[in-house]
Amino acid sequence: MLTTSHVMRFVSVAMAWLYIAKAQIYTFDNTPIPVSGSLNTLYSFFVYSHSDAPEISLGEPFVKFHGLSARATNTTQDSFKDYNSVQVSLVPYRTFWDRIIPQKFCSTQNDVASKMAEKPNQLLVQKPAGVSEDDVFVYSHVVPFLPSGDAHPKDFELPVRTSAVYILTFSNCGLKDGATISGSVIVKNAYGFLPGNEYHKLPFYGQLSLFYVTIAVGWMIKSFRSWQTLFAIQNCIAVVILLGIVEAFLWWLLYNDWNNSGSKSTALVYLSILASVTKSIFSYMLVLVASLGWGVTRPYLDKETVRKLQTLSGLLLVFGYVRELTLSYRHSHALSTQFILLCLMPVSLLNGSIFYWIFMALSGLINSLKERQQSAKLQLFQRLFKLLTFAMLATVVSLIFQICDLSRSISLRWKYQWFLQDGVHHILFSVVLVAMMYLWAPSANSQAYAFGSKDDCDKGESDKDDDDDDELCPKKKGADAWIDEGDVHCDPEEDSSFWANTHSQPKAGGEP
Repeated sequence: MLTTSHVMRFVSVAMAWLYIAKAQIYTFDNTPIPVSGSLNTLYSFFVYSHSDAPEISLGEPFVKFHGLSARATNTTQDSFKDYNSVQVSLVPYRTFWDRIIPQKFCSTQNDVASKMAEKPNQLLVQKPAGVSEDDVFVYSHVVPFLPSGDAHPKDFELPVRTSAVYILTFSNCGLKDGATISGSVIVKNAYGFLPGNEYHKLPFYGQLSLFYVTIAVGWMIKSFRSWQTLFAIQNCIAVVILLGIVEAFLWWLLYNDWNNSGSKSTALVYLSILASVTKSIFSYMLVLVASLGWGVTRPYLDKETVRKLQTLSGLLLVFGYVRELTLSYRHSHALSTQFILLCLMPVSLLNGSIFYWIFMALSGLINSLKERQQSAKLQLFQRLFKLLTFAMLATVVSLIFQICDLSRSISLRWKYQWFLQDGVHHILFSVVLVAMMYLWAPSANSQAYAFGSKDDCDKGESDKDDDDDDELCPKKKGADAWIDEGDVHCDPEEDSSFWANTHSQPKAGGEP
């Protein structure tokens, strides 16, 4: 049952998605300090060392504590003059619980005496005596309380020397409360601001854009050469290619802008996700209506089928958008595995339902074509069946790998997880798209696969007792169920477009 707490949790997550416009730049804007003797975790940074970075055009990676300063809210600024207990730190995730002990994460005078810490009432990092925090790859900064009127805090920049997922912590190990801080923590890789777990998507989407443009040019040339024989499925394939170009370019634009500016554009995120979801929905519907025989063995779909398609499309739009938002922000917001799986489940169930419908419809269509001995169309749909079987099996294997991979520590999988999340999906989609382009390639013989072809008419005439004749090539006596304006042309030499097949004009002299 949906409770108020569930609603508030959903709203808080949604607001967090809206707020997080910064990626490798975390901004404090009059943020209250933690209560006395507490520590908060805020954010995750993914950083490559200089030696591990896939590109090193911008030099050493670093963390910069930019413009950080604290202001008292419940008392005078002077009362915090020598307060050095508010700290912002970066701690490697893989060693977090080795360096930070929940029962004792604030230093004391005894820790100073044993050289475990430099000062009392500060974050205590577990390390060998005499070893600096930098030697264990922990980067800390004491947030100063500046005198009244001083608005120019100093910046502190430290090189990051090891590849890791870093957790941004915010601690207050002193005895005072009632203050806020402002400023930012900036992390920059050797190639720019993109988090290390997102970098590989930048060249990938650039190459994917070029791929879609290339096949678009090829499809356009083939279509121009055979424009007189084009039919609905071929036009829909052109739309899928166009949506692929838009999607890949928007994602490339997003990552390129993010890498250069350090800001993850919220507008580009939403547009890119919308393009991805739209392309997926259109592609699924294309395969589904093709499996139902639309434009090939039947001229249109009945109203009930259309309503089902519209309902599926609406559900996919909503749940697909939620899924993509969740995957986009799962690292920066440290979303739990259970929450991620909860967001993935509705889309997986919908996809499973669509695949079931596709295979059932395709099996029925193949059996019908076998009975009619329509070899050209039969061969086409048998190949489509094999193609979709391969795609389904590959998708299931990929999903199993993703689920298994989610059980592993993020510190082990962050460098390659982009491939399981984005790469495999787009590669499989491209393979299926190219295969469908091959199966439905425009040519002089394209009309052999279209509704109302001569093959349909010939078979229909030879099977006059078959009730399905009206669907494959409706004759005059059976066409009244769906045509009111005249008969259809079955001669491929005539204008064989969908409109001509279903709305041919009456002959001169009033003859039908």
